[in-house]
Amino acid sequence: MVQNKLLLRQIKKAGINLSTAPDKASFERLLKLIEQSYEDTIKSRRMIEHSLDVSSAEMRETIDALEHANEEVAKKDKMMFQQSRFAQMGEMISMIAHQWRQPLNLISATTASIEFDVYFDKIERKKLLLNTENIAKYSQHLSDTIDDFRNFFKIDKEMQMTTFMQEMSSVLSIIGESLYAKKIDIIEEFNYTQAFKTYTNELKHVIINLIKNAEDALLENNVTDPFIKIKSYTQNDMAILEISDNGGGIPENIIENIFDPYFSTKSKKSGTGLGLYMSKIIIQEHCKGVLEVRNYEDGCVFTLKLLL
Repeated sequence: MVQNKLLLRQIKKAGINLSTAPDKASFERLLKLIEQSYEDTIKSRRMIEHSLDVSSAEMRETIDALEHANEEVAKKDKMMFQQSRFAQMGEMISMIAHQWRQPLNLISATTASIEFDVYFDKIERKKLLLNTENIAKYSQHLSDTIDDFRNFFKIDKEMQMTTFMQEMSSVLSIIGESLYAKKIDIIEEFNYTQAFKTYTNELKHVIINLIKNAEDALLENNVTDPFIKIKSYTQNDMAILEISDNGGGIPENIIENIFDPYFSTKSKKSGTGLGLYMSKIIIQEHCKGVLEVRNYEDGCVFTLKLLL
């Protein structure tokens, strides 16, 4: 018994009764119908193959366009990152100059004291040793500052083990004096002290950006008893660092745009609008983490989350 529905339709269309033997004319009509079906099938297959070829070509063009667009975005992000780094470098050079002023003054005063004692022949061995030790200590401080600055601007090629405490210590060795000079209190609350793996210099870059933003908010709003709080803890397999301040927070109508490129609330101070944008890119794409912001009663909190 014939089961194929198409063939059954063709047999019926040819006027053949399956219960009796078909005559020659009916059989020829059936053959023609079958032949036409094959030709129609071949045409349909060719049309489908042509459509697939066209679709494949269009898809390749789309993929090429997307790859080109991704390359352009990567170039743009790299340029923005460099622009942000140069802006930060200028700020840090200013901070280092401020840090160097005191030890250089102390070195100058100590050498003047030694010269005075030598000139009036009042040199004492104990005092001379103490003064030279002080000069060595001040010089070492200058050398350490240079190392911190140089290491910060190295390009990380490999992830390294570090802790939030180590990173904050390194950051404050560069910008701490500037904050203390402006009477901004630094509150540290490290509840997570374990080591984790990340690109350390890029993490420092983000931390400095967040602290500098907090500093700007505190100074612009003339906050009484200003502070920046650094807090670390873990949650759901994430190492979390919070940087908060009592600078009054971010206006709710712009907080959603705070990470947009070239968006800045510092037009009067010629802000680049790249610091927070690049910070988010670094944490998301380089460190595979999350950077968020929210307001609280006294100011705002930037939350940096890294997957352990």
